[in-house]
Amino acid sequence: MSKVSMVATFSCADGKADEMDAVLTAQVAAASELDGVEVYSYHRGEDNAYSFFALFTSMEAMQAHGEAESLKDIMPQFMSLLAGPPQMSMYSPVAASGLAI
Repeated sequence: MSKVSMVATFSCADGKADEMDAVLTAQVAAASELDGVEVYSYHRGEDNAYSFFALFTSMEAMQAHGEAESLKDIMPQFMSLLAGPPQMSMYSPVAASGLAI
């Protein structure tokens, strides 16, 4: 099975960055308990911009992540803080330093 990576960008609503940081921290904690999640990271930029990168051991692991009960409780909080829909893409890793792909 090939590993799968997911990349996303999104913005939070004005004045909600600190709340978003707390929700993202909870998402990372929940995802770290799931089988097949190798990397799960959020990054905060300027003007309420965020990016997300995840690496899963397989497509099945990524799908299981999307159905995980531990994340279902957090997702409504995350969605309520967004300024608009996230832009998400899936990839097959090709080359990386520091990651076993």
